Order: sequence, then C-alpha cells, then structure tokens
Amino acid sequence: MNYKNLINEFFGKEIIFLDQRKKLIVLIGSFADFDSFEYSQQLSANSNKLAMNLVDFILIGIGSERSKEFFCQFNNIDIKNVIAVRNADLHKKLNLNAGFVSPMPAIINLLVMCAGISSKGTINEVLRGYLGDKNAKSLFAYDDDINIGPFSLFKGKMFNIFSKQQNLRPFELATRRLINMIEILSNWNTYVPDTKFLTQRGATILLNEKDEVLYEYISESLLGYANKMSTPLSFLDDVLN
Repeated sequence: MNYKNLINEFFGKEIIFLDQRKKLIVLIGSFADFDSFEYSQQLSANSNKLAMNLVDFILIGIGSERSKEFFCQFNNIDIKNVIAVRNADLHKKLNLNAGFVSPMPAIINLLVMCAGISSKGTINEVLRGYLGDKNAKSLFAYDDDINIGPFSLFKGKMFNIFSKQQNLRPFELATRRLINMIEILSNWNTYVPDTKFLTQRGATILLNEKDEVLYEYISESLLGYANKMSTPLSFLDDVLN
C-alpha cells in the first residue's frame, strides 16, 4: 500500500514532504482517545530528535480544529504537524480497524472495548498501568509536580515507595492516564464533536526516502498503539541513533 499517495489523494493536494527525508505518519482515532493522548506524549518527547534526523512527522486525528488546538496544547505537540479530519473516511480508505461497532451508543461500544471485548490485550495494558513495567522507562522525575486536575497533590518521588529504579513503577502509568482522562472529560464537548468515532483505531507508518515502508503498526485494540508497548518508539531507534 502506498500510504503517501493515498493520503495525498484523500486531501486532494500534495502534503509537503521534503525529498530525501523519512516520513513518520501517525493516524490516531478521536482526539479524545486515551491512546491518542498517551502516544502523542511519547512522540512529543522525541520531536526534536525526529527533526534533527531528517524525519518529517505528521499526525492525523478525528475531531474539529478546536479539538486539535486543545490536544496539541495539552500534549505539547507542534500544531503544524497535526491535521484534523471530521470523520473516519481516511481511516476506512487505509483499511484501519473501526473498533467494536454495534447498534448501541458509541460510548457503550467504547466501554465494551475497555472490558477487553473485541480488544485483545487491553486488560493486560490496563494492569500494566497499575503494576508497573520493568522494561519501560519511568514517567515522572523525582521533583515533578503531579497535577490531578487543578490540584497539585504529589511529586514524582511518591512512586519511590514502590521502587527507586528508573523503570515504570506501579501506579505511575495509571496516574498519567488519570491525568489524561480528567483533561478529556473536563473538555468533552471540545474533544468529541461527534461520538461516532470513539472506537476508531489508528496506525503508525514509517517510510524511508523512497516511500518504502520501514515500520507499520495497525492498531487492533484499545490502549494498543505499538508492537512493543514497553518501548513504543523502539522502531525509531535506528533512525534516531
């Protein structure tokens, strides 16, 4: 599949990719998706490295222009790298997974996926958030303020109760997900102009200078956005090093 040509054709104009550069194309579902927040926060931390290593980065999500603004601001993503689409037409064109779809309201379908139904691996990923992961890096530094909504209640050192190692400690990822959830729910109408696409899954495609696929991940489940969730950006190691 020629992702670059299909995306350009969808938008009806040439998306600007400089010659002799790799392209990282990330399609997320709704801007309100937990996956979308979590993954974008990982990407944000590496955005400068991508630019320095001649990798053009584009993220495409479902929502409005205002959804995009809120999303970029909260997750520290450069808005110039983000495109908002109103529906899942592009995702369908690329044969991406629509998630669990039924006659029930979309929010119910999403809760069904949260329970692991038609969403293999979601329960394990939820548990990883509470139990920690020795193969993943920690999320909070010792002196980081941890803001739960408008309240700054803890510092990163709180997680040293469980471990002083630099890996992902128990409750650390669950706390980050709680922070993300509060942001989404507090601005629900902004992030979700249309609930129809709440279950839509995304994809990650890395192309080389000749537009050949170096890495491809097609999400099939909630909270699953990489081949290795402990190190979701490990596919970039060769590029960034």
